[in-house]
Amino acid sequence: MIRINLARVPGKTPRAPKAAKVRAPRAAGGPGGAILIVLVLLAVAGGAAYYYITYIKPVTAAAKAEQQVAKSLPPPVPKAEPKVVKPSSQVRTNMVEDVVKEFANDGSVAAPEMPNKLDTPYEQMPLAEKINYEALFARNVFDMITRCMAPGIRLKELTVDNFQTVSANGSGDRMMIEEMFASFKNERGEVLPKPHSYIKDGESSNFTFAIVQKPNYGLQVGDPFQALEHLTFKEGLALTLKNFSRLAGDCNFKMSAAPSQVSVDKAGDYRRVVYKAVGMSTYGDFHKLIRTLYNEKVPCAFKRISMVPVKDEQIRVTADVLFTVKE
Repeated sequence: MIRINLARVPGKTPRAPKAAKVRAPRAAGGPGGAILIVLVLLAVAGGAAYYYITYIKPVTAAAKAEQQVAKSLPPPVPKAEPKVVKPSSQVRTNMVEDVVKEFANDGSVAAPEMPNKLDTPYEQMPLAEKINYEALFARNVFDMITRCMAPGIRLKELTVDNFQTVSANGSGDRMMIEEMFASFKNERGEVLPKPHSYIKDGESSNFTFAIVQKPNYGLQVGDPFQALEHLTFKEGLALTLKNFSRLAGDCNFKMSAAPSQVSVDKAGDYRRVVYKAVGMSTYGDFHKLIRTLYNEKVPCAFKRISMVPVKDEQIRVTADVLFTVKE
């Protein structure tokens, strides 16, 4: 489609329109119009103020209050990471190293619950109760030593005496010695103070120590082995002694000679016979002998045991073995 511009006259060039003059607007209605504008502005300002006070200000105040409360609260305490204790790189003393390998993993040397235990001191027990207490004493003591002996401790001597005291002396790292002392203090009995028990500076980084503990296991009336029920008459002593020697050989306690009689005492309806056994062993093998005698319910007790290291794991054992028989 062709569009034709009807507003244009053919043959004439249209002139540019003149620019219209712009006049400044005058307020409508004169002074009254100005007043109306002012009132409108005031109304708008009032509405804005009302909206601010009613809606904006409470929200802002609440936000500031939350910020102030947050600032006044103590900072959160970071959760402490569990401390990882690395195992000691020290090697357990040769005197007790092997017994740990054999007994520690199966839990057999854990502290017994000792049901129906009566806390009667040994010296106050009647003879019949002493016989039962004595037969269990060595097993209780050696299980305790195996639990408490810290790694890296070098024992020079270990003594168990008269069903009342356990003493040891040796050397090692101070921290390990202190751990050992703490373990013995948690056992049944009492660790004697200085001068009986002590820690002293030694050569280089080693410390020397001595510890004396007085165990008190009480009457273990719930234990399955009550020695009083297995006593023989005096005529059966030779057979009991033979069983002891056989089990000692089975457990690698190599006695230098047959046990020799040391003393005989009569106490009421019983006869108390002490034999001395001397030989070579390891701590683990001798501990095994004590547990075997308990398991086989052999009615004997160790009145005194002295252990002295000789070389590597080998130790010299001197034991006074008490046999109680009926008259």
